[in-house]
Amino acid sequence: MKSEILKAGRLIEAKDDFVIIGHIRPDGDAVGSLLALSHSLRRLGKRVTPILVDGVPQTLHFIADTDEIRTAFPADYGALIAVDVSDLGRLGVDAAALKGQPDLNIDHHPTNTNFAAINIVQPTAAATTQVLYDLLLELDLPLDRQIATHLMLGLVTDTIGFRTSNVSAKTLRVAAALIEHGAELAEVYQNSLNRRSFAAARYWGQGLTRLERRDGVVITSLSLEDRHIAGYPGIDDADLINVLSTIEGAKIAILLVEQEGGSVKISWRSKDDVNVAELATSFGGGGHHQAAGAIISGELETVKRNVLSASLAALNGVMELDK
Repeated sequence: MKSEILKAGRLIEAKDDFVIIGHIRPDGDAVGSLLALSHSLRRLGKRVTPILVDGVPQTLHFIADTDEIRTAFPADYGALIAVDVSDLGRLGVDAAALKGQPDLNIDHHPTNTNFAAINIVQPTAAATTQVLYDLLLELDLPLDRQIATHLMLGLVTDTIGFRTSNVSAKTLRVAAALIEHGAELAEVYQNSLNRRSFAAARYWGQGLTRLERRDGVVITSLSLEDRHIAGYPGIDDADLINVLSTIEGAKIAILLVEQEGGSVKISWRSKDDVNVAELATSFGGGGHHQAAGAIISGELETVKRNVLSASLAALNGVMELDK
């Protein structure tokens, strides 16, 4: 990893024009990583274009600098850096638009495919912003109050307020250091985790009315019609999956969200020893041991049956091993 960090330093020193890109359907870690690195490199006098092809979720517009993020991938660039992206498909960019492989890949997903020329991937980190914090220190890159707040966004949202099992003592030390740099923890926490729009609450209601429980699995879905009825403007689940994961007795929580064009976005959350990253990978997705996702082509109810069947089989397999 040390050699990769040194390579990253040489890349940043050599190039003046950067495109930094996060994953499709971005979350707080993708947005926070993207903005933090963009701002830090600009402090060095670099030209930086931050890209999220799906744009910034409405719930994250409270964070500074989101108006700088573009959705169109540029025709030309000096160097390409991917942040919080586990594989090339998650860029959301046609391969023909890329000038070969990305130059640098900064991430924390265990399913990362090391797709770049330089790969700084730390699966034990609680968020990509935790990885990025270490990188900024190692390379002596700028870190101010604004950058610290962007980094805090990733830590808070990916750990659901420091509640996930991958939160370590180091994660909390990084959070403390960011506060010392001026990060607005209370503001980030309140706006990213505790605040919901009226439309989002109505959207939740649509999914909760059809919530099912079966042998340790809770599952529900959100259709395109649900989104229309609720008046919800996003393409995500408004964080309903995090509510499902709190249900007592649920070893696996599953949420399916119907998408335009005949596909379904699946989110898994698990407890104990159930590795939902393996489940997601079997459906062409990926993620973490206890939080993963995939996008599957097909009709909502058909996808739901297949996903539920596979999830029950995985859970039963773990329970048999525990006997």
